[in-house]
Amino acid sequence: MSRRVDRTPGRIGGALATGRVDSGRVVSGRVVFGGVDSGGVDSGGFLRDAVGLGSMQPFPEFEVVPAVDVQDGEVVQLVQGERGTEKTYGDPVDAAERWVAAGADTLHLVDLDGAFEGERVNADAVERVVDAVDVPVQLGGGIRTAADARDLLDRGVDRVILGTAAVQEPSIVEAISDTHPDSVVVSLDAKDGEVVVEGWTESTGLDPAAAATRYADLGACAILFTDVDVEGRLEGVATEPVRELAAAVDLPVIASGGVATVDDVLALRDAGAAATVVGSALYEGRFSLADAHDALTNGLH
Repeated sequence: MSRRVDRTPGRIGGALATGRVDSGRVVSGRVVFGGVDSGGVDSGGFLRDAVGLGSMQPFPEFEVVPAVDVQDGEVVQLVQGERGTEKTYGDPVDAAERWVAAGADTLHLVDLDGAFEGERVNADAVERVVDAVDVPVQLGGGIRTAADARDLLDRGVDRVILGTAAVQEPSIVEAISDTHPDSVVVSLDAKDGEVVVEGWTESTGLDPAAAATRYADLGACAILFTDVDVEGRLEGVATEPVRELAAAVDLPVIASGGVATVDDVLALRDAGAAATVVGSALYEGRFSLADAHDALTNGLH
């Protein structure tokens, strides 16, 4: 992966570089501050200086974020996170490029094998996706150490998603954020109302809203909340857990699980989510990114 982001504290302050960077110089692409295009690079070819802008959280405006979940090198969607329920959708790069062409501003990339095995498995697929697209990529699955996370961020991943590692050792969020500000999304996945870890196979007994409050002070830039009870079922969303979580933390909440219609997207936005990750509904053609954009901007659905 050759796409790099300058995360020097005080320089970019949360900016996401969505072009290819070689030895600190932009080869192609643009700089995005919190989703707002800066319009390019300066005449010297370096990333525009953002001193004084301060830290900016992701998703200043509500986004629909396509999921690119990878298992055995292919895009899949699982039902309630259960292995053996997967439906395959082809090559990860093809899927990623298709969603970007359709208007995606961010991609949600998950190494499912890594999530289950506790170590990154689909590194080649991840690298190919990051190199292929020019929008921010957030990556989860099998990231268990700060060194692992920093390596991915230095290689071009824009945000790392920590679930098991953050729940079991919250200080890892601070350790990564100290060197790579605004780069850690904490994933709180809930089943039967309790946070689950290790690929959704082990319950912790923690309440998601209560658990989320500790991470803002540790430097997390967002909370990813996946409702495993409705994940992959295409039967609609549960908005109350999202509402409770959004009210409990001063961080963007990215909601995931159960989205089947544009109405579900609007319901999550109205519940306080800053973004929603959508998988099966997009892959199955229940609605398009354009449909969602129209509904969000014009109330059309």
